[in-house]
Amino acid sequence: MGLVIRQLGKSDCGVVREILVASAAFSEEEVCVAMEIVAEGIEGGLDGPYPAFGAEIDGRLCGYACVGQTPLTVSTWHLYWICVHPEFQGRGAGRALQSELERFIRSRGGKRIVIETSGRGSYSRTWRFYEAGGFRNCGRIPDYYRPSDDCLFYYKEI
Repeated sequence: MGLVIRQLGKSDCGVVREILVASAAFSEEEVCVAMEIVAEGIEGGLDGPYPAFGAEIDGRLCGYACVGQTPLTVSTWHLYWICVHPEFQGRGAGRALQSELERFIRSRGGKRIVIETSGRGSYSRTWRFYEAGGFRNCGRIPDYYRPSDDCLFYYKEI
């Protein structure tokens, strides 16, 4: 079967939650917000505010990503969430999700993708993933999320 990227459906919500929790990168509050966005993304579909995609390896949902056009812009999109279950990291699911998101965004007239992410040291692997995928770090706001948790900004022209 291999690797497949597809639109998320309602039946995927429980597995998406498991993926977020298993990653150990997010607080319970962050998982709750992510799940709200996933639910909106599924409800709205590909034309809604948060198109959501899943990655399957051998028929098992192992990762997901959610994007949205940035309000008040003509061609800028945000990558709100991308997460791959630790058991499947390093097998191409994250990069395949990124490629599909870029294809999708281009098909909607998008020209750039923006990411806002934590500046905590535990995110260093995430930063390397973004940078290896062609994203450039373009800024930082100190203590944005909470003391000692800066917000880092990345972007990519597509």
